[in-house]
Amino acid sequence: MGKIDLNKMGLSGRIGPIIAYVTKGGKQAFRQYTVPSDPKTPKQLASRMRFGLANSALSPLNSIIKHGYRDMNNAFRSTVSMVLKNAITGEYPNYSIDYSKIQIARGKLQPLTGVTATVDEDSGTVHFSWDPQQEGTSRPAKGNDQVNIACLNTAVSKAKNFINRAKRSDRSAAIDLNRLPGIETADSINDLHFWVYLTSGDLKSNSDSVYVI
Repeated sequence: MGKIDLNKMGLSGRIGPIIAYVTKGGKQAFRQYTVPSDPKTPKQLASRMRFGLANSALSPLNSIIKHGYRDMNNAFRSTVSMVLKNAITGEYPNYSIDYSKIQIARGKLQPLTGVTATVDEDSGTVHFSWDPQQEGTSRPAKGNDQVNIACLNTAVSKAKNFINRAKRSDRSAAIDLNRLPGIETADSINDLHFWVYLTSGDLKSNSDSVYVI
């Protein structure tokens, strides 16, 4: 009779009296289920609001985060933890998200520097520019590294990843506003957030993401 290695199945959820879950390091773990208490103290309510805000903010970026953290198991869960630590501002119950502190990609490649983005409503485009390489770093960088541009529209909670939009050596790229998620929504330009990150030519490595606007 064959044996099943439960540690390789990635189980998550309640199985009778047992709770199965995957740790941040990607390992399968189990614990006994206990009925949770719910006194709804101010501290618990604040914690729940923070957790809900982090999840709702990142939910549209789920697939993009998985692409950005290609070598990490449970990338979404790890990013939620980072948002809880670094990207939630304000005091309960008036919390908000600082999107500039959200990292949607991470890797060993040298990231782009001097990245700027300009929205030109007259021409209907978003123009990006960057410096191709940074001096004084040992991180790998090649001219054919692919430039990926992620966009989140918080007005409609939609995101889109523009894969291989340009090469590192191109120094610039442009995206048609009409291709952005939910751009038809009135006054949504002020709700746009962009990140730029790189993928190596062999598709094996990424760079850290850079938040633009």
